[in-house]
Amino acid sequence: MEGALAMCTHLSLVASGLSPRPNRPDREVVFQPYSSRDAHILLQLKRTVKVVSVLNATKGGGGRGRIKTLLDGSLSAGKAARNERVVPEIRKLKEFGSDGTPPSALARVVAEAARERAVEVSVAACVARLMAMETDTAEQISRLRRWVNEIVASLGHTGGGYDRLQKEANKLFHAPTLQLREGSLSGEEIEAVAMTIEKKLISVSTSIEQR
Repeated sequence: MEGALAMCTHLSLVASGLSPRPNRPDREVVFQPYSSRDAHILLQLKRTVKVVSVLNATKGGGGRGRIKTLLDGSLSAGKAARNERVVPEIRKLKEFGSDGTPPSALARVVAEAARERAVEVSVAACVARLMAMETDTAEQISRLRRWVNEIVASLGHTGGGYDRLQKEANKLFHAPTLQLREGSLSGEEIEAVAMTIEKKLISVSTSIEQR
């Protein structure tokens, strides 16, 4: 899950105002939790999450479940980094207001506290959710594979007939596997998919027997 960790971390740092500017990557980031300009990213994230949620509800997952998890995690980090109860150290920057620039040494100390108390915690939770999603997907794919193999075995073919049936089963198994990985096929739908595959394999089996 190194890729997930990298994505979660990057998005969380951006949302928290702790990520280097793309146009000035060599410039030190000055943490300004009370900056209205930096906080604007949270509004954009909220709007994006809302759009993704609507798409999930109206058009199915299509992999957007993972995207929403990433966005939710970064939004959580951004909120936590600006929350005085989560990161009490940010109070030291309050006197500089929305537009003032605090001393870099002070901002650096507070930024480290925000990373530890807000960003790292949110990233860990985000990665854990993504790992759980991957584990569930792997189990669902294995379950479907077992069902398909059992169907092939139950049809009682041997030799070339068995090989042809297994090849057809592999083809039928491919599409739902991709759908499960994308998140567009739910665990509740697996049984219906298996029944559809069974009907098609029975048809192929009948064709083999008639030869």
